[in-house]
Amino acid sequence: MARPSVIPAVRERLELYLEELETAYLSQPDGNRVATIPATPDGKVNVTAVAKAIGLTKGQVKYLHEHPELYNLVNLFAEGQYLNPIGARLLQEAGDKVLKARMVRQAQSANASAQAAVEAQAATGELLEKLKDAVVEIESLKAENMRLKAQLDQIHSGLLVRVVD
Repeated sequence: MARPSVIPAVRERLELYLEELETAYLSQPDGNRVATIPATPDGKVNVTAVAKAIGLTKGQVKYLHEHPELYNLVNLFAEGQYLNPIGARLLQEAGDKVLKARMVRQAQSANASAQAAVEAQAATGELLEKLKDAVVEIESLKAENMRLKAQLDQIHSGLLVRVVD
């Protein structure tokens, strides 16, 4: 025969505990209320402290993480006291993983862009060098062309005579 579930008993103890904490929270002045549910320094529900307060063993703490009827109950009260719910770390870690993956992709893209810029700059430098060489060659050809035109003009005017063997 299967053992009866302890979850209903845990839920009953948890409801009584949370109602006491809610009463204490609501008895505080409106502008200066401080969460009465045990919390971590970063504003999340301290599940271990809640479990200890309702008499759960170390092995039973997992019930508050695994059973929706328990963690939803705690999260409902936690939300009313402006605390992050049970499982917030998992959501944050998942979000952090997504953010980290996005940052890695952006870094890879930036590295690829930087590499492409370096290659483009090198190609531009090479093209500028070729352009300088071409300009020098063009100037040299212009000078030679002008000399040859001058010689032709002298030949046509009879000042320069060439003797061919």
